[in-house]
Amino acid sequence: PEWFGLEGTTKLIHRQGASTIPGCSSPIQPASPLPPSQVLAFRDTRTSVVVQWDKPKDGPEPLGYYIYCRETGTEQWQTVNNKPVTGNEFTVPGLQPGKEYVFCVKSVSDAGLSESSPETDPIVVRPAIACPSAPRDFVLLHCGKTEMTIGWKAPKHKGGTKILGYFLDQHDHSEPDWHEVNAQPIPRRVCTVSSLQEGHLYEFRARAMNRAGVGEVSEPSDLFRCEEWTMPEPGPPYDVRCTEVRDSSLQLHWEAPLYLGAGPVTGYFIDLCEEGSEEWKQINKQPTATTHMKVSDLETGKCYIFRVRALNKAGVGPPSLPSDPVVAKTKPGTNEIEVGVDEEGFIYMAFEAPEKNDSSEFIWSKDYEGPPDPDRVQIEEKGNRSKLILKEPSEKDLGVYSVEVTDVDDDISASCTLTKEEPWLGQILWCAWDSPGASLCLPVIKLISGWNIDVLEKGEVRLWLEVEKLSPNAELHLIFNDKELTSTPTHKINFVKEKGLVELTIQDFCADDKGMYTAQLKDGKAKNQFTLALTDESSEGAVQDQWYVSSQQGDGTAVPGCGTSTAPPPPCSFGWDFVLEQGNVGIPPQFQSFPYTPALSATPLKIQPTEEGIKIYTDVKYYTDYMKTTWYHKEKQLESRDRTRAGSTMNQIWLHILEPTEADKGKYTLEIFDGKSSHKLSESSKLGGDSSLPSGTLCLTCCVSGDPYPEITWFKNEKVIVFTDRYKMDVKGSMVTITIEKVCNEDTGKYSIYVKNKYGSETGQVTISVYKHGEIPIGTEQEVPAGITTKKPK
Repeated sequence: PEWFGLEGTTKLIHRQGASTIPGCSSPIQPASPLPPSQVLAFRDTRTSVVVQWDKPKDGPEPLGYYIYCRETGTEQWQTVNNKPVTGNEFTVPGLQPGKEYVFCVKSVSDAGLSESSPETDPIVVRPAIACPSAPRDFVLLHCGKTEMTIGWKAPKHKGGTKILGYFLDQHDHSEPDWHEVNAQPIPRRVCTVSSLQEGHLYEFRARAMNRAGVGEVSEPSDLFRCEEWTMPEPGPPYDVRCTEVRDSSLQLHWEAPLYLGAGPVTGYFIDLCEEGSEEWKQINKQPTATTHMKVSDLETGKCYIFRVRALNKAGVGPPSLPSDPVVAKTKPGTNEIEVGVDEEGFIYMAFEAPEKNDSSEFIWSKDYEGPPDPDRVQIEEKGNRSKLILKEPSEKDLGVYSVEVTDVDDDISASCTLTKEEPWLGQILWCAWDSPGASLCLPVIKLISGWNIDVLEKGEVRLWLEVEKLSPNAELHLIFNDKELTSTPTHKINFVKEKGLVELTIQDFCADDKGMYTAQLKDGKAKNQFTLALTDESSEGAVQDQWYVSSQQGDGTAVPGCGTSTAPPPPCSFGWDFVLEQGNVGIPPQFQSFPYTPALSATPLKIQPTEEGIKIYTDVKYYTDYMKTTWYHKEKQLESRDRTRAGSTMNQIWLHILEPTEADKGKYTLEIFDGKSSHKLSESSKLGGDSSLPSGTLCLTCCVSGDPYPEITWFKNEKVIVFTDRYKMDVKGSMVTITIEKVCNEDTGKYSIYVKNKYGSETGQVTISVYKHGEIPIGTEQEVPAGITTKKPK
């Protein structure tokens, strides 16, 4: 057909239909284009990838192409270009370094878009491998009569992979030709060149080699004269470099001089110079003995250069070559070392480096002195992440841990310091090294009350423990002698998750039920286990067939519990001891701020009347499963029974005596074992009495130690006690006792002991209330500091 009236730039799409006598056919629709083939992706830069493809094998040539990408592990495709690409290659920009992507391409024509091409193989965004740039900055490190030791700096651009070695050339200034020094690549950047002419001048040049090939040759070095060094001072340090560059600090490293002079190197001085200035400033007044130093108090954004000089007994040697200029600034995207506790309960340090190369390695160091002890740590690597795990944490593992990434052009490094001052870490490490054989299992399910035994009617026995509240998804596995128990009519298991209660009720309890009971609890990542040992020990002083009870916490260490053992308790190292020798003087003491150990903040024992009986307890700043507690009555270990119950919370350890009788009178002692030693707290008071206030004698005893032996001062209501008449003080070894005769109401008050020597001082306090039986002690009608409200007893 012939068309008229059209402009020359008008674009038309034609379609045709056929007509016959019955009617017209449908118009011809344009065919969809075919997708491109052979789509490939290649590395380009640290943030880009080159995608190439072949045009469709059949059909008309497309008008252009659209490129799509997605990160591996995701389903969402992203369009790369906003208008069709007419060629067969496109550089995809703006990708995340170290991430893995796949790509595909679609053809576009007048009929629309084609189907997607096959996906490319996954590719990690990293710079393409290329030949390295030239080495630089040659330096003479040692010189003999006919040999020289030469050092140089690595290429600024390593080519995206590991430098495999260097080729060095030498040139005698009196000759026209250069000569190669080595036919095989030298792995280090230090080389000793032999067979030289004494007194001649030499210059050197080098080339670096990686997987892509041999790089360009360097510029010639300065001329070095081959003359034997005899100076008494040490030679120059070398390879001065900076790591961990942040806004106001960096870590400086260098290598010791190869020439020692008249004696070994005893230290180093570090000089600093701002770029553009010629003034060098020494930054350490005293020489540092190591080949590394942290440089602090730098001005953010300023550029600095460093050099190092070595010192021996003869003096200070020549300076090293200056370091590369470095700007004191934290680069965007800088990662730090992550410190934490993994799901297996191990302390770990992890570092991620998305910009690492395929050949890059993570180099961990302890205190900058070399790799950590492989017997103490385990290192795992996956992709761009390296993880260092402490196998058995102890004080030996405290210190500075640093990590560097090799074979990259820009510094990638970080460090962290493990100290006991870190609140969470200090407690973890204390649990680990103060409990021999303990397995670190954090986070843990906290124990509220350890295993308890209740003897019920008709021969039934109830074993139970209480932990913190658990989620509905919490799991319990109750193990008896290595076999998991299931609930049966004779052995009923009750697990109340919202209350944290685990109980086992055994009918017709008999010898077959003796053994080890272990409750294994898991709630998400938190877990713990608690073991109860029931055995029929038969030993001297114990009654045959009487049950002996001990318990184990999650660390697997046996903890004595209530039983019939007659073994004497471990010796007491320090603590208060209150003894009432006559009369029925009520003593509800309120103890304040008397530290025992950094790990055990337990106050002296306190007595609190309850509706059911008497509660003896101590307040603690924190209580963990790693502390082992045992109660004694008259030096005999208490056994669990209906009227005596022991337990603990996060801030209190207690013993509850129900319906006390004459047999319950006497001295009660709480022994706390913190993993190193035992600490005992004692309280002794006669129970019961009449309405009179007979004359009695009150003794307050405190165990005091120190070197030199401290000065001792007693106070009552913050006034110094004058020891006359009824008040007397007695010192026997480490035991200091104040005795009050003919106790009366006037003796009510706050008593304190102040001890001091040249290393420090401590104060222990106790409040004594003297009152008739049935009266409310003076000053106790309101809530007292320990949070106890005293009321008139029934």
